[in-house]
Amino acid sequence: MTQHWWHVALSWGLSLGTFLVLALLAAARHRAAKRQLSRLEPRR
Repeated sequence: MTQHWWHVALSWGLSLGTFLVLALLAAARHRAAKRQLSRLEPRR
């Protein structure tokens, strides 16, 4: 594999990894907000 394709593969990997981390962090924030909302406004 040439140096160019190593850089292409590395770029794709870093991009996918970054978006995966962002998605996981967003899901964690969503769960935390859901817990806080249920604590602040309990259903009757």
